Formats: sequence, C-alpha cells, structure tokens
Amino acid sequence: MKLQSIQVKIVSMILLVMIFAVSLSISFAIRTQKQNLIEASQQTLAVNTQVLNHTIRNIMLSGEAPLANKTMKDLRSMPEFLEYEIYRKDGSLAFSDYNTLQFVNNFQDRIMFEETPRLEGSMNESTSFQEVLRFKTPKAILNEETREMEYFFPILNYADCRSCHGDDHFIRGVSHFRISLSDIYDKVASARLILTLFFLGIGLFIFIGILLMLRHIIIRPVLSIGNVVSRVGEGDLDVDITLNQRDELGELAGRINDMIKGLKNSKKLELENTRIEARLKESRKYLDNINEGLLLLNPDFTITDEYSSYLKELFEKKEISGISFRHFLLGSDQENEEAVELDQFLKIIFNNQTASMSMIMEINPLSQREIILPSGKKLIISAHFQRIVEGDTVQNVMVLFQDLTEIYETKEALETERQIHESELEQIAAILKLGPQVFEEFLVSAGEVLQFVQDNSENFEKTELINKAFRDTHSLKGSARYLKFTALEKIAHNMENYFDKFRKSGADSRKIESSELIEQTKALSSELNSINRIIERFRQFSVNEGSDNPELDIFRLQLSEMVEELSQELGKDVQLDFHSDWEIIPGLRRLQNSIFHLVRNALDHGIEDSFERLAAEKPEASILTLNFIHKEDSLILEVKDDGRGLDFNALEKKAVESGLLKPGRHFPSQILNALFKPGFSSSEDVSEISGRGVGLDAVKEEVKGMKGKINVKTRIGKGTSFNLILPLKELEDK
Repeated sequence: MKLQSIQVKIVSMILLVMIFAVSLSISFAIRTQKQNLIEASQQTLAVNTQVLNHTIRNIMLSGEAPLANKTMKDLRSMPEFLEYEIYRKDGSLAFSDYNTLQFVNNFQDRIMFEETPRLEGSMNESTSFQEVLRFKTPKAILNEETREMEYFFPILNYADCRSCHGDDHFIRGVSHFRISLSDIYDKVASARLILTLFFLGIGLFIFIGILLMLRHIIIRPVLSIGNVVSRVGEGDLDVDITLNQRDELGELAGRINDMIKGLKNSKKLELENTRIEARLKESRKYLDNINEGLLLLNPDFTITDEYSSYLKELFEKKEISGISFRHFLLGSDQENEEAVELDQFLKIIFNNQTASMSMIMEINPLSQREIILPSGKKLIISAHFQRIVEGDTVQNVMVLFQDLTEIYETKEALETERQIHESELEQIAAILKLGPQVFEEFLVSAGEVLQFVQDNSENFEKTELINKAFRDTHSLKGSARYLKFTALEKIAHNMENYFDKFRKSGADSRKIESSELIEQTKALSSELNSINRIIERFRQFSVNEGSDNPELDIFRLQLSEMVEELSQELGKDVQLDFHSDWEIIPGLRRLQNSIFHLVRNALDHGIEDSFERLAAEKPEASILTLNFIHKEDSLILEVKDDGRGLDFNALEKKAVESGLLKPGRHFPSQILNALFKPGFSSSEDVSEISGRGVGLDAVKEEVKGMKGKINVKTRIGKGTSFNLILPLKELEDK
C-alpha cells in the first residue's frame, strides 16, 4: 500500500483553506467596492440631473428655448454623456415638431429673438420610460455588458410652467441620461489586481509561517515518534523519545517511553525466566529420578512445583503442586487437633529462626506418622524438615519423607483399615437413610422460591412482593440448614441481605439493585441443579427406596440433629422433647417451614445460655418441646420452651423503634401482633440464624394460608409457647 505523507496532507489542506479564504476575501472586497462606486455614480447622476433640469427650466422660463437646446447639445458633446434628451409624455423628442418651433418663433418675434433651428427626433417607447410616467419616480438602469447606466427623471409641471404647457397634467416630460461607466469598471479591475497581489503576498507569508510551525510542533515530533516506534518494532529497546513538549504529543511520547521501559523489563524477566526454567528443568530431572519423597513448602504451607515424582507413588496422589501440606497429609483442610498441631509446627519453622532445627525437630509431629492412603494401604512415614533461607527470610522449607511402612507392617493395619471403611459407610448411611424423597420435596419448594424471585426481580418496588420473597428465602435458608446444605444456606442468606437493602431503600433504587439479586438467583439455580445431580447419584445406593420407615421418624431425626447443631453454635444445652398424637402427621411437609422458624426463634431468643439459666436457678439443660395434638377437627402444633419468656417492655420499645408501633402505652395483644409484622426482630445483630425480622412473619402468612390461627402463651422466667391451630380439612385437602 502506497504511503501517503501526512505532511503533504496537512500542507494541501492549509493551501486549499488559504486559497478559499483569499478568493472569498477578494471577491467580497471587489464586489463591495464596485457596488459602492456604482451607487456613488448613480447618486451623482441623480444630483446632476436635478441641477440640469432646474437649469433648463429656468432658461425656458426666460423664453430662451434656443439657449436651452444649445445647452443640451453642449452636454451631449461631453464624453461622459453618451446620450441626453428630453421626451414629452407621449414619448416624442422635445423641440422636434413644427408646431412647437412655430410657437417659439412667434414668441421670439414679439421679443425679437433669433429663429430656433428645427430638430429631428424619434419616439421613446421603452419600458423604463413608461414606468417613470406611471410611478412618477426616477429610475436607474445598469447594463453590465455595455458598462453603461441609463437614468430616467420625470419633469414636473410646476406652477410657473403651466402658462405655456397648460395645467391638465402633472408630468410634462422625462429627461433621459445615458452615461458610460467604463472608467469605474477599469478602476475596479485595477483594484482587483492590487488586492489579489496583496492577499497572495499576505497569504503566502501566513502559509509559510503555519507550515514552519506545523513542522516544528507536529510533523517533526510525529516523525521522531514514528522512527523510535519503528526501531522498537525491529527489536531495539535501548531507544527513547526526546520530546520537550507539554502537549498531547509530549504525553504520547512519555507513554511510549514507559511502554519501551516495560518491554525492556519484560524482556529481562523473560530472559531470567528462561534461565530459571533451565535450572528447574535440571532440578526436575533429578526429582523425577530420585527414589525419595522430597518437596518444597511455601510460607503459606502450600506445596511448590518442586517435588519428587516418587511422592505421587508413595502417597498415591495424582496432583501435589498447589495443595496445602495439611490436605496432602491429612486428606482435607478441616480444622482438627492434628491439623492445628501441624500448622503450629510449620509456623515455628518459618517464623522462629532463633531456634535451632535440632530443637524444633524434637516436637516434630511427623517423626513417625501413620497415614492411610486412598487405596486403604497403611503408610508409616517420617518427615525431616530443612529451611531454605535467602537473606534474613525463610523462603521455603524442604521436606524429606522416609518410608517406614515395612518396619511397622506387623501392627494392626487391617483393623485400622476396617475401622476407616466402617466410618465411611456410616457417613454414607446417615445421608441415605433419609431417602431421596425428602430432598426431592425440598428441591420442589426451593424451585418455587427461585421462580417467584425470577418472575418478580423487576417489580420489587412493591412492598408486598419484597415481604413474600423475604419470607420465602428465609424459610429456604432454614430448610437448607436443616438438610445441611451449607452452600445453599449461604446463598439464601445473601438473598436475604439484598431483600433487606430493598426494604430499607427507596422505590427508585430498588430496580437498580435488583441486578445484583439476579446474580444470586443464578447461583441459587446452579446450586439446586448440583444438589439434584447428587441426589440422582445417591438414589442408586439409597437404602430407603421402598422402606417402611415412617415419614415422622425421618422428620424427628432431622429436627433433632438441627436442634443439636444450632444449640452448639449458640453455646446452649438444649434437649428436644417430641410428641405426636399421629403416626402420620397430616400436612407435615407444609408445616415444616413454620416449625423451623419457631424452633430457631426459641433457640436464639427464648432459651437462655447455661450461665443465665444457672443464675436464675434453672437446670443448665433446657427443654424444647414440640407437640402435635389432635383436638376435634384441628391439629394443634405446639412449640414450647422453658426459657426467659417474653419481655413485653423490651418488645414494645423495639417495635416503636422499628416503626411498627406508635409511641405510647400498648396492650400485650398489640405488642404480640407487632411480633408477627414484617421487619420486627428483637436481635441487635443479624446472623445466619435470626435477626432479619422475618421468621414470625413467615409463620403468620403460612398459617393464614392454611386458614388457621396462632395463640401465644408466655410467663417471665418460665418460657413461651406458640400454638398453631390448623383445620385438618385444610391440611388433608392439600
């Protein structure tokens, strides 16, 4: 592709602009000058016409018609006047007919004037002549081709003229001038030439000045930048751009210099990496062929890429690089006594350089360590640690493993392996005994929550939609915790965070924030799909397919585990007391969310911790009672604790602060009603268990949907009982 010089483009553009500007300036100046000269000539001609008309009229009034005729003849002989005539109204030439001459001669005979010679004339029938008669105003006509100007001036019939010409007409004639403007046009042409030369000179001076400035300010720096960039492209990174300009080009030059420095540093790093890779390659050859277990640890206790291939065979590992040393040895990153001991030992090696390695090795937890490999094989190893110091910092720690399995192979390897397998089977059985059906029902419920949030993600400016979504996700979080779906529980908790922001923000900002909620719904959908795949895999091995275990036993077991887990998390000692008048509780699955909310509420708010209970002279262990009571045509669900009871004064204060009650005194029933309103919570802090002010609100909505009612009984220091009274017909129908 042919290169087009930017310098030529700029010069051409400037030249075109200069030519256009000069041409426009000359044209405007000449046209203005020409117009002014013509207008001046026209004004002069008009004045001269009036002067001549007055002169001719005065001569005629004195009876000197021959003198007037001679005056006109003398004027016609002037070179400026090409034609000067006086016409009557009918267009005939004045002083050209016999009757007029006879009248004048007769008049002269009486005063003894010489006879007037007879004149021959022609008729004037031009359009301009007729317009002057019609409009009674002078008219000037410019003829560009002949460079002439014609002027028609009406001769009025003044009072002192009417004695001879009569008084039956206003205009008695028209004077006609035709003059040459050649001199004016010649002057204009001369001025055009002078102006052209002047503007060309000025334009050339400006053009040269601009061109020199462009070369200095733009073209030369651009060429300099281009030359440097070209050399960089050829691989020369020892160049830079020297440009002392504080403008865009100077900034560009600075950025290019920074780029060159970056490329130079990158090239140095690339060369250094090449050397390092060469050394690593040699080290890798050694590590791949050595029959010893050797690896290097980073300061964060992760394994580097430097390890012997023998380790994979020794520990039956496919991947070693990048995983934590704890996971490598213990099989997981879970916190336990062994993991804590190992981490503390490694911290001493990396951080305590004042202690000698021989002293540190006295507390080595891996001096004789028994490890069960994935294959079930028992491996007994001893690990030796050595610091790799650079300057004053421990960069890495080298670990050398010695296989001691053959020495200890007579120990109880088979018994240990059997216990491990039994433990694994027990863990699997704990999941499978609940049956896939429980999880499938949970997935259906969770899918409905997901669908509702997705369908209304753009309409959460409506408070009732926010409250429903808030209740549903809160219930979903409780069910996920109940089934030990930790990831799903966290997602539901995050969705609660967003809904909490929605409730506290104005309607205008809710639509903006809903985009963040959409991301959470995507995560929820992905997690539900993952759980579904896991359930399908467990279904193949489930021992509950076709089992006679009642649904109530499964629910009782799950609820007991949930109470135990939450109690431990809250630091409380709680025992679940479970009673039912049914073997198969009607509508149990519909009641589960309400049960979860009430149980969490009792554990978090109702029941005291051990110290508070002992101070109140209560048993350290509290009792949480769950009763399913059959009374006539209703099911009564009772969730009762032996905790602190409801403090109506504190609840009233919290409800007023939350805007759910107006300031003032309230009846206990009014305060209880506030407990079931959206946004009420007695907790000061928000946790994954409670604090959202949505639990009892969700219970109220679910009971309302089942056409039931709620009774609350409480005594300070004795506990609280929530009774859900639900029609059996409503439960059995659905």
